[in-house]
Amino acid sequence: MALNFGSEFLGSLPPIETTLRFEEVVDNRATLSKHRDTYSFIDPFRFKNTLRGKVVLITQAHRGIGRSTALAFALAGASVCCVGPTSESLESLLCEIKERYNTPTLALTANLLIPNAPAQTVQLVEQYRGPVDILINITPASYSRAFEQETDIMKDWWPAMEAGVRVPVDLIHAVLPSMIQRGQGIIISTTMVSAVIQAPYMSAQGTASAALLKFHHQLHSETAKKGIASFPVHPGLVPSHMHDPGNQFQAQPEYIGQEPGFRDRVKAVVTNMEWCSAGLASGTFLALCADPRAKVLSGLYINAERDLEEVIGKVEADWGEGVREERKYILKVDEY
Repeated sequence: MALNFGSEFLGSLPPIETTLRFEEVVDNRATLSKHRDTYSFIDPFRFKNTLRGKVVLITQAHRGIGRSTALAFALAGASVCCVGPTSESLESLLCEIKERYNTPTLALTANLLIPNAPAQTVQLVEQYRGPVDILINITPASYSRAFEQETDIMKDWWPAMEAGVRVPVDLIHAVLPSMIQRGQGIIISTTMVSAVIQAPYMSAQGTASAALLKFHHQLHSETAKKGIASFPVHPGLVPSHMHDPGNQFQAQPEYIGQEPGFRDRVKAVVTNMEWCSAGLASGTFLALCADPRAKVLSGLYINAERDLEEVIGKVEADWGEGVREERKYILKVDEY
């Protein structure tokens, strides 16, 4: 069956073959300080009213990271344009923004998988709020399944790829002309850690995340000199970003995997794991947009679980040998 991080996930995960302990796959083992929740450098109150006059477009704004991001940017004074599946799904968010911050908002309901929907969404923002200064692509939750058990690629696998790659790229393509014309703009897209680790049963999620990460590398090389900052961000292990009960993936009850005991190990790890808050992601997004020093990270892979101030400092101090020459923070293949 399709597996997600939720109650159904915990009770149904089958054993799988792997050469790595699950704990080693998902653990944050960086040498920099680690965070699972917001902290002083990314605290939204640090950037209060610093983005007045800016227009931000946020996808998946009706839940989880998207909702938290909309509130953070409203505190910063930006005009917040929120994309969600229905007007009802955005109603409480817009009411909260109005009551707490009274900043301009715009609710946009769209199925972004429909051809031309991303471009039309951007056109509506430009019509009612002005050119987009900041685009935040929050990719939807995906699923895990053995690729051989995909009965029809077009049912789940390819739509997941389109949601994770085509939709954000389509939105980027729509906002770029205005950004380039004005000589400024910031683009953020969420990727998953599956883009940079090797884990089974995540072919759709991992491939989409890797493609989007590589796209941001390419985008930076083409647009940085035109004033565009581009950030691919792993938001951390935020439950709502990994599981969406509203997803309609086709159930497949086939038994997969061979290694005895793996189900129990994963269940124990997931149950006791220190998950990340949505505020960790939204605070990171805001700091990337509002702190001028963050532009040094444009085009590089950013893990929200790492201390952003430390990452910026390390990249500033070690750009030559540690980043450019060793090609750190980019998707690559190492060879002997």
